[in-house]
Amino acid sequence: MKYFFKTRLGNTRYQLADGSVLFKDVPIARTGTQVYGAEELPDLEPGVDGLITVQRNPEEVFSDETIASFEGMAVTLGHPKDLSGNIIFITPDNWRQLANGHIQNVRRGTGDKSDLMLADVIVKTQDGIQAINDGDDEVSCGYDAEYKQISPGVASQYAITGNHLAVVPSGRAGSRCAFGDSMPTTSNTAKSWLARLTRARKTNDANELASLIDNPPTDMTGDDAGVTNTTTPGGVVNIHLAPQQPLPGPALSGTGDADEDIPAWGKALIEAVSKLTGENKTEPTGDEDEDDKEEKKEEAGAITGDAAYRADLIQPGIQLPEKSKLTAFKRTVLAGADQKIVRSIVGDADISKLKKRTVDMAFNAVSELSKSRNTKTNDSARAMGDATRNTIAGLNQANQDFWSKRG
Repeated sequence: MKYFFKTRLGNTRYQLADGSVLFKDVPIARTGTQVYGAEELPDLEPGVDGLITVQRNPEEVFSDETIASFEGMAVTLGHPKDLSGNIIFITPDNWRQLANGHIQNVRRGTGDKSDLMLADVIVKTQDGIQAINDGDDEVSCGYDAEYKQISPGVASQYAITGNHLAVVPSGRAGSRCAFGDSMPTTSNTAKSWLARLTRARKTNDANELASLIDNPPTDMTGDDAGVTNTTTPGGVVNIHLAPQQPLPGPALSGTGDADEDIPAWGKALIEAVSKLTGENKTEPTGDEDEDDKEEKKEEAGAITGDAAYRADLIQPGIQLPEKSKLTAFKRTVLAGADQKIVRSIVGDADISKLKKRTVDMAFNAVSELSKSRNTKTNDSARAMGDATRNTIAGLNQANQDFWSKRG
């Protein structure tokens, strides 16, 4: 689909003639599984952990009816709710108060995006544009659907009917379903540099950031013709954008391992685990024998619910096995996790020899510390971009300041 635009703000962002902003090719939904609390789907039976894993099959997500149902639907700031906190749908009665734009050209992605539903999103209000610039850059679909119980804690979704697309700070579908804005670069070297810069920001690697800033690709300049944007007829102002990764801010602080970085419950867990793994370790008791027996009785099955959620906190993007014994899976995740965090919980203990209850405690503790670490990293990365991404003028000024220092 072709669009007439006034200013190109990024690789997938365009300012239209009326001042609204077009976000092209936005992933708005995906296939796979999503985890819900029992209170969110009261008609389904949850698992023993109180959670329900919902399977979203391609045949349902990409059916002609589902795709057509999202065409033209409203863009909202968060999911609209009534006075009781329940999500409400957009109707002709409330559209004027809640809509901030609409979506169109809804379709299935191709290639490495074939598991995603894509759409072009047009945001029409200043509030909506500002919310995205301020960091609410993920999306979440509001829809109606039917559910079929497969087993306790597992269900499939079908008959999906779209209603709205909510702009949110963190969506259930994950960070893949978000507004993109990367500018094109002129070479694979520049792309690699940007990828390394992004990774360094996410991991709070201050040394890598400093090295990358001091050694940018030779073909990456502030006035590269490949990234110059021009206004429409009569316009004489060229807007020069550096590659659309926000310029790095001050040196990042690490996640730290001081006592104040470990919450009270974490210290209690560490103390409890140390009694089982450290110098205070005693000979196996009857309770520990029972612990061993319980682990041996475990049967291999799909990893879902709380275990899958916590595993993703510990190792973001982890590929879950088709079948595994739960305790063995937790040991594997801990073995491949950030050892600085793991050792802060279990010390020098051999994970493969820990008792089941100790593995469970360590797994939960490491996941919570990892969650805190991930939040700190995201907040730091977001703060770094705030100063430059809010306005085009800010981007231009930051770009000029950066390259003037380069000489």
